[in-house]
Amino acid sequence: MTIEMEDVDGLLAEVAIFARERIAPASERPETPVSLDILLALSNEASEMGLLPLAQEEPGFSLWEDVTGSGAMAFNMGLLRHVGRANAGLAFAWHRYALARHVMSALGIRTEKATVLDTTLLSTGHYGLAQASLGQYLAGECSGEDKPKLQDWLDRQSKSGVLTAVPVWQSVLWPVWQEGRIGWQLAPRSRMQVETLSSQHGFDDLSSFRVQLEPMADVPVHEVPRDDGMFYARVLMLDMLGLLAIGAGALARAQDMTVDFTSVRRQGGKVIGGHAAVQQMLGELEMAVQQADAGIQRLSRPLDRLSIREVASARATTHALLCHAANQAVQAHGGLGYMRDLGAEKIVRDQNMLKLQAGGTRELPLLLAGLGEVQA
Repeated sequence: MTIEMEDVDGLLAEVAIFARERIAPASERPETPVSLDILLALSNEASEMGLLPLAQEEPGFSLWEDVTGSGAMAFNMGLLRHVGRANAGLAFAWHRYALARHVMSALGIRTEKATVLDTTLLSTGHYGLAQASLGQYLAGECSGEDKPKLQDWLDRQSKSGVLTAVPVWQSVLWPVWQEGRIGWQLAPRSRMQVETLSSQHGFDDLSSFRVQLEPMADVPVHEVPRDDGMFYARVLMLDMLGLLAIGAGALARAQDMTVDFTSVRRQGGKVIGGHAAVQQMLGELEMAVQQADAGIQRLSRPLDRLSIREVASARATTHALLCHAANQAVQAHGGLGYMRDLGAEKIVRDQNMLKLQAGGTRELPLLLAGLGEVQA
């Protein structure tokens, strides 16, 4: 089902109401993670509204179901921004689940039984972005030195990766290296070595796991019919776009909190929002929100009209901006900003978690260098 541009605002208005009236109240105590039962209940409600996909459903307008139209992409990005504003961790879980379903549909992968949030996705290998080798492969210029790096990067049996999801996930879809090409594997949890990680920086409502296939696990690899590099670039772009939208929503929430706080908190005989140092922080928050939203609007185009270079560049610059602005929100709250029951510091930690996903941002310059002048 195609979403027309004239329908986007109305659909997103319904999403905004759901995020404001259902998700935000469940997340109003930042020092207390939302329970798994509530996360699943909210996700099931979203599925009943048609916002999240389920297997064997008729075509609709669920998240990442359509990436070919301008209206659909504006809806996808807007949905994640609204939900990210209410709860970034829940938005991330929805994003990875819906993206996994999108990729499975494109590859013709079917599952007999499906429940909401049962499947998640890892879009990258065990660490980083394989330096410049991934970019060179996507550009069609992979050398003999690059292939061993990619094979190691996508080795799922001898190398472990970190997965962040709801605790009850049952399978993960991830790219693997097979016979010199990138394929995709739907790995069931029962065939994996899974270690729950206790020290998690952000996304308090989710859990993090160290995962890898069992040594003797025989899990089928689904081959991409045509250009595997182009297919992979499209998935990576969608993952990056979702992370940007969630981060923009979370920062908008941080801005609201900061403006409210600085308009009533008094120091030196006037509200602190009247002090130049605080005004500087408020101004930097406004600039970051405006730039993030402008970037989302610019990137809300059909996927065929986007390039991996454009999306990766936007992620590299925007996520650094989002993290800095979120830190400024904490500073504007003074010492209270560091208290977990206020909420500002949670947004900082969630922004940092978003920055670390999809291979992180540190190796994005190497990815862009590897791509060279070729656009995927």
